[in-house]
Amino acid sequence: MKTAVTILFLLSLTAFAGTQVAVDLDPIVRTDADWLSYDNGTAQWFTWGGVYRGVWFNMEDFTPGAIGAYVEQSEFWFYHHSSYPWDTSDFYAELWNGTAPNMTNMLDQTTVTAAHYAPVYATYGTPITTEANFWCFSNTEMSSGGWPSNLGDAGSSGVAHSYNGDTTSLAPWVAGGQNCNYFISVLVEPMTSLSRTTWGSMKALF
Repeated sequence: MKTAVTILFLLSLTAFAGTQVAVDLDPIVRTDADWLSYDNGTAQWFTWGGVYRGVWFNMEDFTPGAIGAYVEQSEFWFYHHSSYPWDTSDFYAELWNGTAPNMTNMLDQTTVTAAHYAPVYATYGTPITTEANFWCFSNTEMSSGGWPSNLGDAGSSGVAHSYNGDTTSLAPWVAGGQNCNYFISVLVEPMTSLSRTTWGSMKALF
């Protein structure tokens, strides 16, 4: 394990230039396959660009043929540095339906308190039912400057799944010249045609 964090202070030349900083941290490892994420586990950036910062989940990427999901929890990682102090640690964890780059209808909003370099969770007593394409956002409108700052990975040249902006205009998050991903993940049970029928039958019994 590394005993010190090296802050490189490299600013990205993106639409949100000056709102993201490179870091050198230990990998973040997830071992439960039920947690879905797009990040590569290598934490390399933290950012406070955009009021909304979220991940677009396409269930087809994880469970071919899935027509939706039952979301039980969402997980977020943030990074606090003394040179970029937060004015609040609270944010709204939000779930929306929609296909990138559009968010269509909000399914849930839960207030969560961020922690430095540690996971924080929104837990849903009743799983949230989503479409096959949905979003998990950190909405930072409680802050005057986009805080708390999300932690993100080193990126890839693949399809963009992490976006920032607002409810009317979302753009892929690019850092270091690549599409990067926030450390935002969801714990889900995939919905198939059979599981939807079973779920509906169970609800009818109670």
